[in-house]
Amino acid sequence: MIEPTHMPAVPGWLVVDALSAPDMPAEGLEGVVLLDPDEAAAEDRATRLGRPVLAPAGPVVVSPGGTLFAAGGWWRHTPGGRRVAAGPRFPAPAWPPFDLDATPIPAGRLLPTGTTPPEIADAIAVDPQRPLLVFDATVTGPALAAALRALSPADRAVLDVAALAPGQGAGRAVALAAAAELGEPVSLVNGLPLHTPSGDVVVYALDAALRPVWAEPAGRLRCRPDGREEVTASTPPQPGLRAVDAATYALDLGWLVRVSGGGLHAMPVGPLAPAVGRAAVPAPDPAPPASQEATVDLTPYRPLADGRYRVVVGTPGLEINDLVWPALSALFTSALTDVPAGVDLQVNGDATDWGRTVAAELAERHLGADAGPGRDVLELDRHRPDDGAALKPYAPAKVLTFGAEPEPDAAPPRRRRLVLAVAGAAAVLAVGAGIVAAWPGDRGHTDNVGTDPYLMPDISAGSATSGPSPSGSSRAASARPSASAGRPSGAPAPAASGPEGTRTSGSPDPLGLDNLFNLAAGHDTRDSGHADVYGSGNITDGDAGTYWESRSNAFPQWVQVDLGGPAQLRRAVLRLPPSAAWPARSQRIEVQASADDKTFTTLTAPASYTFDPASGQRATIMLPGTPWRYVRLVFTANSVQSAGQLSALELYRL
Repeated sequence: MIEPTHMPAVPGWLVVDALSAPDMPAEGLEGVVLLDPDEAAAEDRATRLGRPVLAPAGPVVVSPGGTLFAAGGWWRHTPGGRRVAAGPRFPAPAWPPFDLDATPIPAGRLLPTGTTPPEIADAIAVDPQRPLLVFDATVTGPALAAALRALSPADRAVLDVAALAPGQGAGRAVALAAAAELGEPVSLVNGLPLHTPSGDVVVYALDAALRPVWAEPAGRLRCRPDGREEVTASTPPQPGLRAVDAATYALDLGWLVRVSGGGLHAMPVGPLAPAVGRAAVPAPDPAPPASQEATVDLTPYRPLADGRYRVVVGTPGLEINDLVWPALSALFTSALTDVPAGVDLQVNGDATDWGRTVAAELAERHLGADAGPGRDVLELDRHRPDDGAALKPYAPAKVLTFGAEPEPDAAPPRRRRLVLAVAGAAAVLAVGAGIVAAWPGDRGHTDNVGTDPYLMPDISAGSATSGPSPSGSSRAASARPSASAGRPSGAPAPAASGPEGTRTSGSPDPLGLDNLFNLAAGHDTRDSGHADVYGSGNITDGDAGTYWESRSNAFPQWVQVDLGGPAQLRRAVLRLPPSAAWPARSQRIEVQASADDKTFTTLTAPASYTFDPASGQRATIMLPGTPWRYVRLVFTANSVQSAGQLSALELYRL
């Protein structure tokens, strides 16, 4: 049985196993997710319910945050007996299913290729806005840079990396080396983000057995090509501290504590304290610019070569008030207990003899150091986690298995109810935030919401679906193979059943784009005319690399989609191929809609929309929310090409 906290909450969707799936439609039911890979049951329920049904192509992992992950992907079965690739995750995150030769995991991908993910990898928290590229201890900086270089700049811009390796700050050296190799910043999660049993997400450092032992204050770092690090997200090193900026917190008696990727610096507020808001710190080798040295001593922020955790107290030339040491004692106790690293305590300010004695006593009391008074640097050899430090509890992932295993008491087989019960015959799940449809180049927008209750044609590569067109054109096949059709290394092949009972060689893998909530995905299209092979079908084929292009020098030109029935539309997302080969451009577009494909009403007046590789080549248009079956885009200008161009038209209820 799966705990309710593990189950996803998506409006109108019922999550069950095949034995528990309903036979009759109910009010508010938009679709059903089967947890076992039973395609025959999915096709049968889709036909009976008149609603789409998702079934996995292989085992399902339920992540602690509620993501249902199928390494082989999900198939979306329509009431008409067809199936559409729906991506490996339900609900779909906002980020694109980036094309990278690495092992898929719920939170993203795992390097190196072919790695068997340890159990904790499935429990890594899924960020609905940012994918995570996790690498183990065998991956070097150049290898990580090579993997990142294989992605588009737009995809790298929303990607985080994290090390599945022991020790505090285990991924910092690799991420800094990768940034230097790439010549651009790398965003590093400075540990492993895991759900606590209470549901919070905490970034943990791991012990040698890859178990969480210490909550990392500096949760995310921006590793720059020049060797500097900038803390972009952190948590207080001691509960109750007030944040001043992304890396700095207020202590008592006018003191601040600043967290870095590999240490803490407690200092009095004064002219030599680091400027609030500037959290970038240098790596060991390059000397900081003279202009910065004049205002702040950056030495405390330089990472130690042996991986030790550096704790600095004070600022050179400023007095350390004796009254601050009790507050520092509380800070040390909270921040340094169980840190999986040796610790250096450096007293930088002007401490009294009593203060230095207290510093040595604090070091010995809190961290087991054997140090006497008067030393500027106290090397603290704390007990390692393997020697008795408390492990931090986290919520594990659950792998669903379905089979004919006997009950322990040999009782008759029971119907397994893996679903949250809510009011109504359909047991519709509660509203969940941040569920989105994904597309390469999407940047943090929730392009999800709503589901397609209508027939969705198979998006088989190389297929062509005819549709009436005043110019005599038909729905064109992709001009080249789908960039999203390949299965990642190690992913199991989908089941062999298809719309007619057999899977043809042209059927897509279920690891394609997450089309689940895009009402236009796979639907029939037509246009006023198009150039060469760039037909209207390319705007709903689920392939980011194909596109529609109208006839040249013939504005106005239009392209439209038939949703199969009226749907309330509140948002349209327009896309061009997410490639740097497509320079930024603006297009003047009017949105029209019709109930009968004869009389069209203007939903939005003609306006200029910018498509830029830096922002994912996308434009969003808000719609009035009235029900329409046919949606038409009328193009009247293009700043780069003398024709209308569109890679995808996505339509959403919210």
